[in-house]
Amino acid sequence: MAAPLSVSIVHPQAVNLKKISPLLHFIAGLLFISGAYYEFIQDNRIAAFSEAVIGADVLAIAFMKRFADESSRLNAWFRLIEVIVFGGIALLAALNSSLIISSLSLAAACIYGYVFYCEHKLISKEKVEVHHLGVTISAFPGDKYIDWADIKDIKALPHTITIITQKNKNYHFEFEKGG
Repeated sequence: MAAPLSVSIVHPQAVNLKKISPLLHFIAGLLFISGAYYEFIQDNRIAAFSEAVIGADVLAIAFMKRFADESSRLNAWFRLIEVIVFGGIALLAALNSSLIISSLSLAAACIYGYVFYCEHKLISKEKVEVHHLGVTISAFPGDKYIDWADIKDIKALPHTITIITQKNKNYHFEFEKGG
């Protein structure tokens, strides 16, 4: 089997995810601080202190310039930590019969879990593959496969690639700059 031709791209969805990353960090930091308050009023001072420290750390990252652009792996680790902490808060709140806090924390854990999945996928691949059966484009939540019969035109320029389908859907990507 022939190996596909693969080019690294800057995916528009990845750019959007990186743009909203500071907002996601800010929301997570506020949720950690509110979780710390919840733990404090439940008289769990060690858990409250731990969540307050994590919340302050995440809030600090929210205000760092260009953090999301420069550190995708660290961003993904923070998302994983957020999933674990919010899942833990949901479990502890459910055990204390606080169903509203538990539900909100579980929803936050699920949302950040999906964002973690997307950011983790960015680390592993962001590319267009041209192979003998068609073209595969990395995307969220799953890759997009386009059969050769569905492709009308491919325009590859020195810094971009554009794929036009038979239904006139355009996929335009810039190539990742070598560093």
